[in-house]
Amino acid sequence: MTEFDNSLAPRCIYKCPFETGGRQKHVKGMKFLKFLVVLTIGITCCMNFTSCSNEEDEPDSGVVGNGTVNPATVFANGIPQKVGGMNLTVNSDGLVSALTDGSVKVTFEYPCMSRADEADVIINVSEPELERTVYVTLNDLGYSKYWKRVYDDGVVDEYWFEYNSDNQLKKIKVQTCEGNGTVEYIYEKGNIIGMNMTPAGTMKISYGSTPIKNNGGVMILTMFGIDDDDMQYSYYAGLLGKSTVSLPAKKEGYFDGESFSEDYTWSINDKGLPTKLTTKYTDSDYSDTEDMYFVW
Repeated sequence: MTEFDNSLAPRCIYKCPFETGGRQKHVKGMKFLKFLVVLTIGITCCMNFTSCSNEEDEPDSGVVGNGTVNPATVFANGIPQKVGGMNLTVNSDGLVSALTDGSVKVTFEYPCMSRADEADVIINVSEPELERTVYVTLNDLGYSKYWKRVYDDGVVDEYWFEYNSDNQLKKIKVQTCEGNGTVEYIYEKGNIIGMNMTPAGTMKISYGSTPIKNNGGVMILTMFGIDDDDMQYSYYAGLLGKSTVSLPAKKEGYFDGESFSEDYTWSINDKGLPTKLTTKYTDSDYSDTEDMYFVW
């Protein structure tokens, strides 16, 4: 695999992995972000390309799947109304039709299929200076199999997704003009405990001596090395498989010659659903604490 040069990511407000203009809420987000999985997409080389893929190396994107989107398979207790800064709108069919995240506006379209080359789901993302559309191909279970993300200037990113036998996200591959990147998760008893990645880095996730059951099906993807807003939006639309069985308690990582840790404290309501997450981030010369709230 080709390592990505972080200097070649002008679209990103911060130099984030799986570049989409991600925004960390930490005041000193640059310090926090540099420890996330460094699958930074460099795109300046392909401003005039229709697609960033090398056809000889490109995996088959497949045809449109026959799966039906069903968020209830992910959120047995209902889709949350609010996750941090995200406010979700659910239509009469039980599908996420729109969400807002600060200045970002996202809509989800579920077109009737008439041709094999159409998308199963179309995600339109509008934010200042970074318009984009994600065309989603589903697998037979209604989860994302392939993405083609097209920016307003014609640049294209491509993603491939694989799942384990419990329908949890197992592997992500991203391909652009700048190179390729992968993340493959390691599970134990239904929980992500580590990952293999390109470029290299290490991350360990633990769940405490008495794990908290993840009744809400929540996933905060930055906990698992993914700082891609579009993937986070898609997860809460039920498009990226099922959650971990338990809520993470701690993450420890080593990237770019430096170590860091995050401790997670959850507040749970009488229905067993999370209402608040407090994250304490620590590295050798910096620490920060942040709260996130959930509304059901």
